[in-house]
Amino acid sequence: MMELFGSKINFLTVYIMEAHAEDTWPLGSDVRYNQTHTIEERAKVAKDFIVQNNYPYTIRIDEAPSNTFNKTFATWPLRFYVIDNGKMCYIHEPEGEYVFVTRLTEFLHTYFNH
Repeated sequence: MMELFGSKINFLTVYIMEAHAEDTWPLGSDVRYNQTHTIEERAKVAKDFIVQNNYPYTIRIDEAPSNTFNKTFATWPLRFYVIDNGKMCYIHEPEGEYVFVTRLTEFLHTYFNH
């Protein structure tokens, strides 16, 4: 998706908190962190993610413990937001247990008349 729209969109990832932290809701994945409670803890986890995944895109961190971004945008469990000139244009939410990124892609194609 970033390859399709990268020239028209500034992609931003916001790290809010651990969805399945070992000390709150573990799923048994290979990546294991306890819940983060400070900006420093979140910065470490975000840096690990960037390095382990060779992640080339901008990441911002929701400041703990206020979690302002998460509280404002109700980001749990997983959502994508399209904001154009400060206006929320689209919110892509999971459908049941699944996230259909194709629906977001369809919206972006229509929005940008691809």
